[in-house]
Amino acid sequence: MNFDHIPPFYTQGNDEPHGVNAIIETPRDGRHKFALKDEFGVFELRRTIPQGMSWPCDFGFIPQTLADDGDALDVCLMIDEPTFPGVLVRARILGVIGMKKNGVENDRILACPISLPGAGSRWDDMRELGDVSPRALREIETFLQQYGVFEGHEIELTGIEDQEEGLARVRAAHGNWVDGQREAEASGQ
Repeated sequence: MNFDHIPPFYTQGNDEPHGVNAIIETPRDGRHKFALKDEFGVFELRRTIPQGMSWPCDFGFIPQTLADDGDALDVCLMIDEPTFPGVLVRARILGVIGMKKNGVENDRILACPISLPGAGSRWDDMRELGDVSPRALREIETFLQQYGVFEGHEIELTGIEDQEEGLARVRAAHGNWVDGQREAEASGQ
């Protein structure tokens, strides 16, 4: 299972200038943490979080991106029901939750699903960060911090930025991925 052929940006029509493709690794409401295991092409169970904690969003990554931590850019997908590992979701960037893990930037793009033509959802009204309740943002930030500390990491929340900043970070991470692909081709890998 390889997602490198999926572009980072969802470009169907011009009505979603903040649209990205997201691959889900860990569904919301559960306690298991899943992650793509590239070498085997499957999703691996990495850990189970403590009793009393559950994932507040679907978590995953944006394909064809490379963040400062050496992994694909992380995404928190606000969604009503959990999806499943490996599902592709067309998502709208709402903002970005700034975070450092052990001193390294490890931001989370905050997004919601984009309804397909002929379908609708309550997320259709979520167009920008201001449409998200402050409580929902605090809950996600608190979870990210507590989860990271539980795993033994030093976590610093650096603030919440708007969707333009989120889009800029996806573009930069895509540029990093493209550069990495060029370097790999030049070295014969």
